[in-house]
Amino acid sequence: MKFTWANIVTLLRLFLAPVFLVIVLMGNGEHLVMALFVFAIAALTDWFDGILARRYGEVTPHGAFLDPLADKVLTTSAFVALYMYDVVPLWMLIILIIRDFSTTALRSIVGDRGQTVTTSYPAKVKTFLQMTFIIVVLVLLIATRLMGGSSIGTTAQTILDSWYVDVVAYTITGMAVWTLLRYLQSHSELFTRGR
Repeated sequence: MKFTWANIVTLLRLFLAPVFLVIVLMGNGEHLVMALFVFAIAALTDWFDGILARRYGEVTPHGAFLDPLADKVLTTSAFVALYMYDVVPLWMLIILIIRDFSTTALRSIVGDRGQTVTTSYPAKVKTFLQMTFIIVVLVLLIATRLMGGSSIGTTAQTILDSWYVDVVAYTITGMAVWTLLRYLQSHSELFTRGR
């Protein structure tokens, strides 16, 4: 693999994902603040590596594979944490993990045939929604831990327990399934060849 600046930034996101997961699962408010900081930096690298790749003409097949993989590792780590905090249900976590494994496998199969799977616009929107949702939930969790007895902490807990969080979570899950189906449809020849 050619180590371009864009790929190095992408690898940094892969490295930060387990660091984030370890910190966020420590549980107290201070650790959640640290976890939010780590996640925000990792999320920004998703934007920054794309800028570097385009500016320096470093768009490579390895980068095209690594970038969405790093996104998946980061967001999956975060959704594991949100499940542990009882924010999202287990079935949603399982669907997201299956979806991400499936798209990664599809990219690998297509890559072995000398082609690439271009990240679709809906998939980019889905990733943006995921990262925004994770950041907002982390902020709410921080408020409940650090300001538990105050009106701010109570409001944050009320929001976490409300149907608003469920609606956004279900929307993200629906988009994840929909984008997977679109990817499978656009590469349907992989399943029909030889018939």
